[in-house]
Amino acid sequence: MEIKYHGHACFYIKDKDFVLVTDPYDDSGGLKLPSLKATVVTSGYNDPQHNNTSAVEGDPKVFNWPGEYETSSVHFKGVTSFHNSKEDEEQKENTIFTIELNGIGLCHLGALGTKLTPEQLEDIGDVDILFIPVGGKGCIDAKKAKEVIEQIEPRIIIPMAYHVEGSTVGSDPLESFLSEMGAQGVEPVDEFVLRRSELPDDASKVVVINPS
Repeated sequence: MEIKYHGHACFYIKDKDFVLVTDPYDDSGGLKLPSLKATVVTSGYNDPQHNNTSAVEGDPKVFNWPGEYETSSVHFKGVTSFHNSKEDEEQKENTIFTIELNGIGLCHLGALGTKLTPEQLEDIGDVDILFIPVGGKGCIDAKKAKEVIEQIEPRIIIPMAYHVEGSTVGSDPLESFLSEMGAQGVEPVDEFVLRRSELPDDASKVVVINPS
């Protein structure tokens, strides 16, 4: 499995001939989406920074709503969550996606803005790789991200939705999350390549992927 990060909540995930793109964005947040081609596109939140699915080439299937889906022998589940807190006048729905891909369980939290309920945790199940927002600005910030990680207990943590060069969204820097996690010495990679046999056994590992 090969994973690349393109800023905001957008990842390119490739396993053999299957390609998943998550939460493609438009240029209103200051970043320009690269040319991408996919088998499936997921969009967890109805916002230009997450739902520019028409920009992805290859006539992909688009999953942007809670429910269970299967294509190319890959199983997807969309779990209802929220982008903002219960104290807000109107809660905005966010869809968490879990993906079973070649024996590896992925979970992309989209634009999650709250901790998870017991029901949501049960729906999510076991997670090998967690893609988690950490930069605040409507999504969870570093402190809440750590709390959600403690709820899910993934084997690998990949942060997203933090400030990168060129972004005008105003998210917090990645360093705030790394400090919260005690992971300041993490060495970023340009691409994360993983086999199931290489998953850590008993501890969560933070992996930082340079945006490209």
